[in-house]
Amino acid sequence: MKLSVIVCVYNTEKEGFDRCLHSVYTSTLKDFEVIVIDDGSTIDYSEIIEKYHPVYVKTDNRGQLAARTYGLMIAKGEYVAYLDSDDTVTFNYYQPMVKTADKEKADIVINDWAFKMGKISTVCKRDTTISGDLSLENDEILRQFAKHQGRQHSYYVLWNKIFKKSLLLTAKAEIEKTDAIMNKMTYSEDVLISFFAFKHAKRLKNIHTGYYLYHIHGGQSIEMSDGEKIKSQARLIGLNFEIMMASIGQNKYAEEIKKNILEWRGLMSRTHYSYAKATGDEELFTYIRNVYKTDKLSRSTLKDSRDYITSGLLGENFEGIDAILRFIYKKGKDVSVKYDKGDEYVAKSLKAIEGYLGIKIIESDEAQIVIPKRKNSLSRRVLHNKLAVSVAMVIFPKGSRIREALKRKL
Repeated sequence: MKLSVIVCVYNTEKEGFDRCLHSVYTSTLKDFEVIVIDDGSTIDYSEIIEKYHPVYVKTDNRGQLAARTYGLMIAKGEYVAYLDSDDTVTFNYYQPMVKTADKEKADIVINDWAFKMGKISTVCKRDTTISGDLSLENDEILRQFAKHQGRQHSYYVLWNKIFKKSLLLTAKAEIEKTDAIMNKMTYSEDVLISFFAFKHAKRLKNIHTGYYLYHIHGGQSIEMSDGEKIKSQARLIGLNFEIMMASIGQNKYAEEIKKNILEWRGLMSRTHYSYAKATGDEELFTYIRNVYKTDKLSRSTLKDSRDYITSGLLGENFEGIDAILRFIYKKGKDVSVKYDKGDEYVAKSLKAIEGYLGIKIIESDEAQIVIPKRKNSLSRRVLHNKLAVSVAMVIFPKGSRIREALKRKL
């Protein structure tokens, strides 16, 4: 088996979980399994499990790291992908990653991603995994992981990648040597797994064939008044920095990597201080100062968020367009199509469908299937303009109520 897609679920709404699994099972992916690790949910997912028939294991609630590790241990695939239970992938996401891993002998393959907020999906244009082509080997891989100092989280999340299973087993063994107790790591476990995977990987490539849609919802942000949540997140992230600093090993760029991790730690201290400032709880300031080992606390700056300022809109009807592409793929017959020739994603996807199935896509004004142009309202284009976003970040600091309200509005 080529790929194991591991989905860890804990009380995700049924609709979102169903949408997540549907995106995999209706994709171009072949020779795969989906493993669902139910981390002690109180929601009954039996109807969804019967609908798709993944490998399903229910465990006691032990946290995300333990759930992901359990999934890894029962995975049969040569490669492993992690998919969050309320996220989705576009129809031609994983299969090209598997083909690239095989062809290039890559331990890690990265694909594009976007933030999904209601009908709006935005792509971070400055993210170097999206804007450029990566072909890295050996020590360069961990160097790249630390290079952006935490400002491009595409390097340290798990969900936009496939990994060789043997690499993840090596990362697991490394984690077990550290202070990261499996059932205590309830936040930022992605960073730890990714760090050790990047440390031991021999070859990394990236491609641009689709999008992982990372669904943003209220439960993922820090509530300004929730001091305990701020402390918990800071404590776990601080632990990650300690582990990474002590585990770089013999990498020839070790000093540069350490410097960049320390800069990353500074960024996170500013982030959590900004949130703590909104609570007015001065005890939090001392806690953050100790966790991040800094004498000086300051608010987040525009530079901290620079890589998220320039974004592109996928289109309010993008998922509908992707659904039409799925339909054409599943149809499996020669078909006449009318579409916007300037839409690179659609053009590339139709070419992939022809390649996978050997069917013919006929371009015609009298087409059987019309793929609409992408639509973005004027108000959306204005709100997501680089200048507007930059001004808003300056006027409304991280942690402020107005900024959180604007994020929900956007």
